Amino acid sequence: MAGVKELLQEKDHVFLDFDGPVCDVFARLPAGEVADRLKRLVEPGLPAEVNASADPFDVLRYAASCGPNAAHIVERQLSRLEGEAVALISPAPGVEEVLREWRAQGFTVTIVSNNSVEAIRSFLGLHELAEHVRGISARTTSDPARLKPQPALLDAAVKALGTSPRRCVMVGDSIADVLAARAADVASIALAKTPSKRRALAALGPDALVGDLADLRSAG
Repeated sequence: MAGVKELLQEKDHVFLDFDGPVCDVFARLPAGEVADRLKRLVEPGLPAEVNASADPFDVLRYAASCGPNAAHIVERQLSRLEGEAVALISPAPGVEEVLREWRAQGFTVTIVSNNSVEAIRSFLGLHELAEHVRGISARTTSDPARLKPQPALLDAAVKALGTSPRRCVMVGDSIADVLAARAADVASIALAKTPSKRRALAALGPDALVGDLADLRSAG
């Protein structure tokens, strides 16, 4: 894996995941509770693995398999619950300083996330972070194929900037972030705050690996 400083020196644009690096979306309104509320919209007959899941996106993917109407209903409710969730939380420690520093160094920052555009825009505005962010490439439809680990959101961010994938880097804390970056031909910096996550993300071979968002300060 490359050094973070060397990697960022080659780039102009940072794609930053939202849930994790910027904030913990479901810290106050737990993901499991959100998933359970979504399950009620598609019961009965939930597959056992979906019924047992605490991941709202597992419910969305199942709803999409049931048809576009079910997917639309679940996605709209998920968007509303994400809006409630982000109203209860604060930014991750140090994220404002990192965003400010990146902007001062000439990077553009685009939030690239499976969360809804509305929830992200609301959170950035509430905490006065929007001025540090060039754009948002996030969920606007109920189609799971448009979400990470598929490359569609990264492809859209590259196109919106009028640039090429080689000038961009994806910073995220999930397997989906690394896989989506690879599929979009974008470099990846994996953010792993625990030993187990470090092992899981390192196994994917990201271009760089850091333990904290603060490790990206002064890296450019």
